[in-house]
Formats: sequence, C-alpha cells, structure tokens
Amino acid sequence: MHWRLRLADLAIRWRFKRHAERPLDVPWARERIGRPLWMRRVITLPVQRTDVALPSHRVEVLSPPARGFSRDLRPIERAVLYVHGGGFIACSPATHRPLAARIAREWRAMVVVPDYRLAPEHPFPAARNDVLATYRWMLETLGVSAEQIVFAGDSAGGGLAISAALACLEHGLPVPGAIVAFSPWTDLTCSGASLVDNIDRCAMFVPSQLHAAAQLYAGGLARDDPGLSPLHAELSSLPPLCLHVSLDELLRDDTLRLAERATAAGVSVRCRTWPSVPHVWQFLAGWLPEARDSLDDARDFVMQHVPSTTLTAVPARLAQHVAQRISRRAAPHVA
Repeated sequence: MHWRLRLADLAIRWRFKRHAERPLDVPWARERIGRPLWMRRVITLPVQRTDVALPSHRVEVLSPPARGFSRDLRPIERAVLYVHGGGFIACSPATHRPLAARIAREWRAMVVVPDYRLAPEHPFPAARNDVLATYRWMLETLGVSAEQIVFAGDSAGGGLAISAALACLEHGLPVPGAIVAFSPWTDLTCSGASLVDNIDRCAMFVPSQLHAAAQLYAGGLARDDPGLSPLHAELSSLPPLCLHVSLDELLRDDTLRLAERATAAGVSVRCRTWPSVPHVWQFLAGWLPEARDSLDDARDFVMQHVPSTTLTAVPARLAQHVAQRISRRAAPHVA
C-alpha cells in the first residue's frame, strides 16, 4: 500500500470505522456522510449546473462548461443518469457533485442526478420509481435516445441503477445503452462471504450497518426480493455492464457474484478489481492513481458501448423546460 493510499485509509477509518459499532442513527448518518461539504466544493471541477423540479423529486443536471481554458472541453456526446449512494438513507446530488462533475467533463456527458426519496420515510419502491421517472423525463422531455444514456451509480446507488434498468421493460421503457456501477450493493440479504472476510480490511463499514440500512429500505418486503436485490433477479435484459470493486471492502462479493451471474445470463460484463482501496475510491481521483485508473477504464467502456453523437438540441430543451416550470409557478392563480 503506497503512502497516498495509506493516508486515505487512515482518514476514512478515523471518520467512519471508529463509529461503526454504534446502532444505525439515520439523522446522524445523514449529517455525517458526505461531509465536509466545503471540501467537496473545493474538489468539484467547474461545470454548468441546473436544478429541475419533477413531480415527485428534483434532479440536478451537470454539463461540461460551454467555455473554458481546457482544450479537452467538447460538446455533449451522451447522457448519464447517475444514482448516488448513501445506503438508501443518506446523501444527495450535492454530496456526490465532485464525482458527477468529473464524469460530466471526462465522459463529455450531461449528467442527471436524481435527488430520490430516502428510506425509512420512503421505503422501496420510492427510490427506484424516482430513478425511472428521471429516465422517462430524459427520454420524453429532453429527447435523448435510450442507447445514448448510461445508467451509473455507486454503492446503494449502483445497485439501484441496476435494479432500475431491470425494471425498464416492466414500465414500458427501453433499456439504457450501458451501466457503470462502482462497488454496487446488489444483495440486501448481506449473504456475501466478503462481509466476514473483509470485516477488518474494510475502512468504512461493519455488517450490522448494512443489515440495518437494508431493513429500512426493504420495509415489509423480504430482502431477497429481486426488486430490492438485483443479484437475485433474472439478469438477461441488462445492457453491457461495467463493474468496479475493491477486493478489501464488504461489498466485494456483491459485485463478483453479480458479474458471474450476469455473464451466465448472456450479458456483456466488464468487471475489474483493485486491492486495498476504500469503498467508492473513485471520489479520490485527484489523489489516488487507482481512482484515476478506475474512472479512465469506465470512460473507455462507455465510449466503446455508447455511440458518440453530439446532443446539440438537448441543452435548449432543458432550458425550455426550466423556463416553462418557472413560468407556471409565476402565473397568477385564477379561482
């Protein structure tokens, strides 16, 4: 373990693992995870940001800046529906803006991050419904074709992105062009051997936290329900799938087993592992070479499977939609 990785491991253990044995406290978790926000603002690359209100939730839309000093800035060529992690109980587009902004610039994409409803106030299927509603909005209002859209996410958000992709056909929606999932949580029964094997190596969590968060999200459903746990679903309808995971984290086997089962179902799967890195290490792309390697590999996967077509009309449609929403709110009420 090189010195940068060692320092990251120590910092994450100090911030998270030393509190891991306490009972799950949702307000505390929401306050703790994703902080400090000032640091996230510092490491967020410049992007254009637009907030949009949909009927059930809001979304944050990030796009590469129209102008800049970087010669690498190019027109938007694809769209990403990015589902943030947080154990289904915490986090938001704001906490994940550094990673989403980097993806927007490096994948030359418009990145849409839904502020989906959280458990326990809103158990399954509220979060998945919000992701699907966001996808429908991208297709019907923004006019992006399904094959130009990537579903992506991390941790619980990675599992939720896969679950939403599996539900597309049931909801009368086309499947997206590809999926990228960083350390996805795919088995809410928490049955993977890595929950025992990596209990000391994982810098963030202990199994009891996962069990508690899973129960809050599941509500009254059995945790092996395929809608909750895509590991237990029929996977053949999935588009090409890119999975990245740490060999030392609790969710290692959630990724490795999903890759094995998806491959057996005929899905094109690209699965890579990294030793010693923390859960969702991609946040540290400005610090860890392993994070840079992961994001570069994911970008290459996306460019291989999602056609590069300049989405010239999409920014105008987005601006028109926002203007219409503002106009409706400003219109006088007539009794």
